[in-house]
Amino acid sequence: MKSDNAMKIFKKMWSKQLFGKDLETFIEVLKHSTNKSEYAEDELYGWEKVVQVNLKDAENFYLKTDEPFAEHPKLAIEYGNADSPDTTIITDGDTLTGIICGRVRLSQENSELFKVKGDQTQGSIIFILLMIIGQEFVEQDRQAEAKKNGKKIKTE
Repeated sequence: MKSDNAMKIFKKMWSKQLFGKDLETFIEVLKHSTNKSEYAEDELYGWEKVVQVNLKDAENFYLKTDEPFAEHPKLAIEYGNADSPDTTIITDGDTLTGIICGRVRLSQENSELFKVKGDQTQGSIIFILLMIIGQEFVEQDRQAEAKKNGKKIKTE
């Protein structure tokens, strides 16, 4: 996965233009960028949960931490079904990507489009983690671009 491809996907995410058709690429970007994220490592440390995502219109996948107590834990994203997930999210690709990028807000009206079985807190943690990873990746790219152009970097 090239960094510029990853950046295109994260820019889609931040501009609320990430859709179900982008999901497979988004998952590959997550695999690529999560393992380069210091923030993700901090959030993943000690996280022993498994979150299954069952999609009505795409291949199911699950997320877990490989070696959660290692010095540098990594998020594993695998296609298929986990044996005993702690949380199962049931939705479709457009709803999932819409939630990830903030285009879709959960409410009573769309509760049939997005269901969580099991530990709902873990589902929330995954969405927060995905946003942190994306934000960090975009910031790293912004800083690299500024450095390349010889501009002073603003910190917030």
